[in-house]
Amino acid sequence: MSCPAEVDAKTLQRRIAVEFYFDLVCPWCLIGKRQLEQAIDLLRLGYPDVEVVVQWKSLPLLPDLPLSGVPFQAFYLKRLGSASAVEARRRQVREVGLATGVEFDFEHIELMPNTIAAHRLIEHAGQSGGHALQAQLIDRLFDAFFCRNEDIGDLQVLAGIGEAFGLERARTLALLVAPMHGTPLPRWLDDARHQGIAGVPGFVLKDRVPRMGAQPPEELAMAMLKSLA
Repeated sequence: MSCPAEVDAKTLQRRIAVEFYFDLVCPWCLIGKRQLEQAIDLLRLGYPDVEVVVQWKSLPLLPDLPLSGVPFQAFYLKRLGSASAVEARRRQVREVGLATGVEFDFEHIELMPNTIAAHRLIEHAGQSGGHALQAQLIDRLFDAFFCRNEDIGDLQVLAGIGEAFGLERARTLALLVAPMHGTPLPRWLDDARHQGIAGVPGFVLKDRVPRMGAQPPEELAMAMLKSLA
């Protein structure tokens, strides 16, 4: 008969922790999330007893944007330099996105939002319902931005989305409004810097080696499997 310590050790070996660094206005992060989910499904086919726990790590790319956002189309035109460059980038993202079941609607997005409040909503969801609720909420926020032309920088919009996931509206608004006048990101940025994450999407497994950019599901599944060893 095994002692409790031995049982605990074996149990821990069957659990994989994945840190996923993301921002909600990054299309590659949505693609990366889908690829991570596909990788988890692949892993479970061969190892159904393995539990994968994803820690959702916020890393806003544009924390200094006005809280009201800026015009989306003009933002990308300035960022990439020409309409042809914008079109080429979108074509590339769309092709990869379709392979993961994502259809981006870039042309109808009006605002590039400041995502700090949206990430605070995700943090609130984690405190209220854990990683699983966060994952669902993140999907909804990605869909709001990339497919529904909703302003995910607007606190009322965010409170309404949170309410649909069981987060009480008045409390959510109070939590979102309060920090907007303080220093918004120290803990989030510290987490990323500590792990050597300079952009998104970023993945960190047990080996603590940062994996940057969207990752093919097969490669992610193999990396997670190796982390069990």
